[in-house]
Amino acid sequence: MSRTAQRLAAMIAALIVVLGVAGGIAFAVLHHPAAASDVTTTTSHHELASISYHGENGVNALVLLKKHAQVTTKHYSFGDMVISIDGVAGNGPKYWTLYVNGKMATVGASDLITTNKETITWKLQ
Repeated sequence: MSRTAQRLAAMIAALIVVLGVAGGIAFAVLHHPAAASDVTTTTSHHELASISYHGENGVNALVLLKKHAQVTTKHYSFGDMVISIDGVAGNGPKYWTLYVNGKMATVGASDLITTNKETITWKLQ
């Protein structure tokens, strides 16, 4: 085999290895079963009615919600209020309400520091 052919074969082999590694990393990042199974949603009349997921030690509830859904917030002097989750707006008479382990939260989402033992739920009510 000529020197040029050897170089070409080595470059092709290196490219195959790089693409294989990159593909494996992409698959691992995009197909993370723990994250996908962690979120539970319910619908009412074909519209999102609630979303639940596990807390994470030291992470606030608003950051986690934004990790699991598309979220729109509005800033007020008391903090950020969740206006919509995955395109479903909470406009009177129903608003997005935050629950921790089945009990209504006593602080706002950005002030609620979660643990991995908690279940965080947002309900449109």
